[in-house]
Amino acid sequence: MAGILVYATILLMTLVWCRLLRRQKKGSQGKSETQLPPGSMGWPYIGETLQLYSRDPNVFFASKQRRYGEIFKTHILGCPSVMLASPEAARFVLVTQAHLFKPTYPHSKERLVGPAALFFHQGDYHTRLRKLVQASLSIEAIRNLVPDIDALAASTVDSWHGGHV
Repeated sequence: MAGILVYATILLMTLVWCRLLRRQKKGSQGKSETQLPPGSMGWPYIGETLQLYSRDPNVFFASKQRRYGEIFKTHILGCPSVMLASPEAARFVLVTQAHLFKPTYPHSKERLVGPAALFFHQGDYHTRLRKLVQASLSIEAIRNLVPDIDALAASTVDSWHGGHV
């Protein structure tokens, strides 16, 4: 009998403790410093994915843009997202609010190109990588490679029997 009383007391104390933690968490969340743009997050877990794929995606995004404006929040494919509906909205976000956003990409894209791809990085490392890549893809760099590419292509064609593929 005493054992049951001990278990009941422990259970009751655990429930009260969980309730207090939940109440404290709700109280601390309150109003955040940054507000999300207007929009709908849809159903739990699935968000607005079904609405997006049940009709033309252009219609879905156009209706969201009409209802909420150039910048709106949504929840698609399990990812809460902020959508930008115009170049002006993108410019506004990238110039004035960039510190609030972290670009994310689908896991399928990461598996396809690898986690070390340029656009998966941020900050100084991204800037250094981008400068390296841009330097090798500049007009002058490509112009300097044309003779080598031309010679390689000519030698490859010459190696074909009879000059035909």
